[in-house]
Amino acid sequence: MKCDICGAELGAEEKVCHACGSPVGENGQDQGSALPEGAGEPPKPGKKKGIIIGVAAAAAVALGALAFSFMGRKDPKQVVIDAFENICPDDQVKPLEELFGISQFAENARTADVEDSISLILEDCSEAEVKEWAGSGFRVSAQSDKTNKKNAADIAVIYKDMELANLEIYYGDETLMMAIPQLSSKVFTMDLGEGLEQRIEGSPLIGPALKDSEIDIEGILDYFQEQVEKAESGEAAFDVDSLMTRFREGTQAQEKFKEALVVEKGEKGTFTMDGGEVSCNGYKVLVSKDSMMEFLRTSADFFLNDQELKEQFIMQLEQSVKLTELMGGVSSGISADQIYADNIEDMKDSVSEMIDFLDKSLTDVDMTVYVDKKGRLAAVDGSTKLLDPDSEADEAEQDAITADFSFRLQGGAYLTQNMTADIVLENNGEHLKFSMVKNGTYDGKSLTGDLSLDMSLDGAEKMKGGITCTGTYNSDGGDYHMGLGITADDSLLADISMSGVVDQLEKGTSIHADIDELKLTLMDAMAQVSFNGEYSYNPLSSEVTEPEGESFDVFAADEADMESIFMEVYLNVMQLMMQLEQ
Repeated sequence: MKCDICGAELGAEEKVCHACGSPVGENGQDQGSALPEGAGEPPKPGKKKGIIIGVAAAAAVALGALAFSFMGRKDPKQVVIDAFENICPDDQVKPLEELFGISQFAENARTADVEDSISLILEDCSEAEVKEWAGSGFRVSAQSDKTNKKNAADIAVIYKDMELANLEIYYGDETLMMAIPQLSSKVFTMDLGEGLEQRIEGSPLIGPALKDSEIDIEGILDYFQEQVEKAESGEAAFDVDSLMTRFREGTQAQEKFKEALVVEKGEKGTFTMDGGEVSCNGYKVLVSKDSMMEFLRTSADFFLNDQELKEQFIMQLEQSVKLTELMGGVSSGISADQIYADNIEDMKDSVSEMIDFLDKSLTDVDMTVYVDKKGRLAAVDGSTKLLDPDSEADEAEQDAITADFSFRLQGGAYLTQNMTADIVLENNGEHLKFSMVKNGTYDGKSLTGDLSLDMSLDGAEKMKGGITCTGTYNSDGGDYHMGLGITADDSLLADISMSGVVDQLEKGTSIHADIDELKLTLMDAMAQVSFNGEYSYNPLSSEVTEPEGESFDVFAADEADMESIFMEVYLNVMQLMMQLEQ
């Protein structure tokens, strides 16, 4: 038995509840076995209030969750825009950067003291006349000491494993030197420092020759000095980043184009990404012809009228006109401003004609865009029509060209490592198809990549061709292979491949690679030639020095001096020829 009031357990003979003091009813029942707990008891005011509060709280939580769900759901248009804008995010994996430090190599080449060298030697050839030259080739090495403003290069001609001749070049302290030790004992020297104009004008040979040609020596020297100073200051002749910033902020063309997109939810789709099947949300996207034309017209108007771009273009024209006049060219008498004005009018007419042509040819583009749960673009399927701009018939009555396109971004180490693209143009039963397939793998050590671009025409005439690129690299052993092939109608036009081993690498700083084979194949193997060699790039390891030999002042040389040089070179060439015949 239980107390009807407080629910306390009661003894069989108890008349009064020992817990709350309430009298036990004459018809008291076993609440634990006959009725659910609390059945029949009048609801307490406090208990009823608690139930109401609990229900209200539960409803508030449910409504809050629902509201949060809707708040967290992105607008379909924004989902599509974000997916396209993040195809190549800044933080994506960059295999070549991770393996080699490409950006650091580029920075070192611009600012650090470095040296590099490459050699290629003929190994074999399908043509007997060329094969006789096996063991011949060249080697080019260069040093750049930016700290002391000195540079040097050595170009060696190799004949059957023997260095036949070396062209040594040096520049430092405003002096240019060149020497070919095998042909002359002289080091040909030109002092390019202060007083150069006077030395050139006073040269027994160079001065009269330049005077007769009406070349402005002083003007040319000033011109090149100005260009050198610009290069050393890092001043860019054309600032693309600044131009694009002005375009975005000044026209809002991109934002207006985005606003004009019509996007709504579509059916889901399943695609292969990162090696597995992924369910993606689908979005129907309409890109209207009007929005495309507005974007083109706005963009063209900006680039053709941007004041800073105009000033940069005129400055380049002025430099070209100035150099032509300095080199003795006949001046047209037309200023750079007038040349620009004439050119810009012609350009505006051409752009206007192109846009008018597109306005008559383009139609709306219908697309279905698929985005995965991470917001990544997975696939795009779309179609449009290209109209005859000269036709007066309505769009529905025209024999238009249909264009269907399809893209699949299949991911990997980064989103576009594996992808496909197809564009098919169809008209009167003829199909022109462009295809691209890109495959690759990367696991932090091994990198592979393949890219094929194919074109085929299927109709009254048939034609196909393609370009294939391949590449592999393994950082454990340093093995690498690269290839490029060009085909047409199932025939090989050309194929070039290179393989070897990177046997020394310090990312971004130094590299040495053996070229075991560089092979060129032409016309289905009708002709083949192969080379071997090596390449290296390192921090500068030794001082940049002048060529050894007797200095020969080029500016001071007269006709007798030059005849003496020519005779010395001739005799040495004859001696080399006799050595080659032995």
